[in-house]
Amino acid sequence: MSAERDALADSDKSDARTMTLVVVLIAEDEQSIASLVAEVVAQAGYTPLVATNGRHALALAREQWPALVITDLMIPYIDGAALTAALRAEATTRGVAAPPIVLMTAASLQYARAAGTDAVLRKPFNLAELEALLNRFL
Repeated sequence: MSAERDALADSDKSDARTMTLVVVLIAEDEQSIASLVAEVVAQAGYTPLVATNGRHALALAREQWPALVITDLMIPYIDGAALTAALRAEATTRGVAAPPIVLMTAASLQYARAAGTDAVLRKPFNLAELEALLNRFL
């Protein structure tokens, strides 16, 4: 009887792990790119949240803290560099780890790296590069 109870408890723990949402926040104002990234994220088994500007992305992150952020550098209202700084500050305020942040850009890599992100995804990118970043950080 005790072994059955232990097996049920282990099963419940396993179910809870598989039901936990792993949220990937995508901040991208170009709909075609946002949709593509969201599709790849969903196919990998994660939950994509899409924001079309930096202000919306920050609001979404405050509602549901992401495991990973993929942001365009040049998005309206709050650009990717400022969003990165705001998310890092929010993490400090919450007392939690900041999510890894991937910056998508067609701009110079030097400027992109100065934004303080964890990785840069150079536009145009291929799906294998995006999948590799998901595997690296999640």
